[in-house]
Amino acid sequence: MLATLLDREGAFDEAFMKRILASSVVTVEANHGEGYWEDHFTYLYDLIDAYLSIYPDRLCELMFEGSYPFFVSPVDVVSRRMKYVLREDGEVRQYGALKSRENHEKWLSNDEGLVEVNLFGKLLILVLNKYGHLDPAGIGLSYEANKPGWNDAMNGLPGLFGSGVSETIELRRIVTFLISVVERHPEENVRLLESVVPLMARYGKIDEKDPMKAWDLRMTALENYRESLKSTQHVTSCKAKDVLAVLKAIDDKLEEAIASAKGLGEVMPTYLIFKAVSHRPILDENGPVIGNYGLPVVKVEAFEMEPLPAFLEAPARYLKGFGTKEEGESIYRHVRKSGLYDQKLKFYQTSESLSDWSHEIGRIRAFTPGWLERESNFLHMTYKYLLGVLKAGLYDAFYEEIETNLTCFMDPLRYGRSPLENCSFLATSSNPDPKKHGQGFVSRLTGSTAEVLSMWRYMFLGDRLFSVVDDELSFSLSPKLSKRFFKDGIVTVKLFKTIDVTYHNPTGLDTYDPRLSVDHMVVTGEIEHAIAGGVVKGKLAHAIRDKNVKKINVYFKTA
Repeated sequence: MLATLLDREGAFDEAFMKRILASSVVTVEANHGEGYWEDHFTYLYDLIDAYLSIYPDRLCELMFEGSYPFFVSPVDVVSRRMKYVLREDGEVRQYGALKSRENHEKWLSNDEGLVEVNLFGKLLILVLNKYGHLDPAGIGLSYEANKPGWNDAMNGLPGLFGSGVSETIELRRIVTFLISVVERHPEENVRLLESVVPLMARYGKIDEKDPMKAWDLRMTALENYRESLKSTQHVTSCKAKDVLAVLKAIDDKLEEAIASAKGLGEVMPTYLIFKAVSHRPILDENGPVIGNYGLPVVKVEAFEMEPLPAFLEAPARYLKGFGTKEEGESIYRHVRKSGLYDQKLKFYQTSESLSDWSHEIGRIRAFTPGWLERESNFLHMTYKYLLGVLKAGLYDAFYEEIETNLTCFMDPLRYGRSPLENCSFLATSSNPDPKKHGQGFVSRLTGSTAEVLSMWRYMFLGDRLFSVVDDELSFSLSPKLSKRFFKDGIVTVKLFKTIDVTYHNPTGLDTYDPRLSVDHMVVTGEIEHAIAGGVVKGKLAHAIRDKNVKKINVYFKTA
């Protein structure tokens, strides 16, 4: 802003600006907007995974050596006691889940300064919070704070006690990662909030087989923990191995949750809603307790679960993180046969038809089918699904799908814009206007670009560039490229923006064909190194990571 102001007044001076920046101090600010989206944690592990694909030798440093503060939100999630309300029509809903605070600090601190933990501790606290509101069926993570996941248009779900299977899947990815870290570094110190220790202890004592009773115990423990956060917080520490038991117990429950979700239909559901079928009023000395919107609050004693029609999100997230290739093939076949696949345009849409559902599920129901988030080809989700297909090892299916699902391969006359230009969504054949079918529209930003970059990395470079083998850094390339991507048996791609990687594949086979392997590599820096096989080790691997080489030539051969 300062530079813009100076430039506008004709007083901009680059040397002066550099002096100002050199004397500046970074201040991180955060502000609460509206509600708490349940899925906002789900991209954290992707960032960690991407980092460790380049720096696997820094795992211990990453997880245990840094310090991370806590943002103190001005808005609390209220307890069930005050947000489960009885409407005049006799229906119970979850309304008014948030309550604003007055006069608070933005960052958690005590008399000694900022309260900070290491990354392992931060992720463990996240896991414990999310696990606490596993829904009454023990399947999805509850939308208990006024917002759903990424699909804002499903904004009615919190009121319907909705939950998300996608978030359960992503939570389990973090849990399995933390378990792997503990198994590799059991003696490292984990820094935690002291308030978390009793929360873990309460979770550990829950041995209730009835899902509803187990849910009540978890939520009670979580609500007590949230209340304890209003007092001064301190940090404690323990060995990583000391939290292994609770992580494994949570992992077992999440594995059961996902297995239960798979059993709810041929396509795993993304969203669940819960109808309160038994409840009683909450009373005080003055009679019924009145909650938000002037409605009396109740204690729900029994819920009845109902899945919504299939959405693409849960299968996409599951394919990306779990399952065998055989299971992936089954999921892929069922999705293709479902209403998630647009047979006319040969691409995917966000959900099956929602026409039989009321407007109470959210504003998505008010949209025209095939438009915005409703039954459209929303690229953020379609590309996430394609990435899942790729990571599940369904390479032939992936290359078939991108012909009709990546915008770069679309007919500009139907797409309605340059195929080099992205969009938010494409109207599917669910839309009542045939002229719009296959046309791209921009309604908001999406995550599609990030998904394309992830696909690109996996296709051209492989999943993990670096690994640690026998305490030595190793580098390898394992592209999953169709033979159609080669011209005269050659394709070149940039690594780290500066290194030319050229694949030589005279065989005419896909690089993922099991008959194909890397014969040798030639790494060119100040001198040329010929490496037998497909793995570079030691100093030369470090030189590649430090961008101290110019070219890498990879030569394939058939077995």
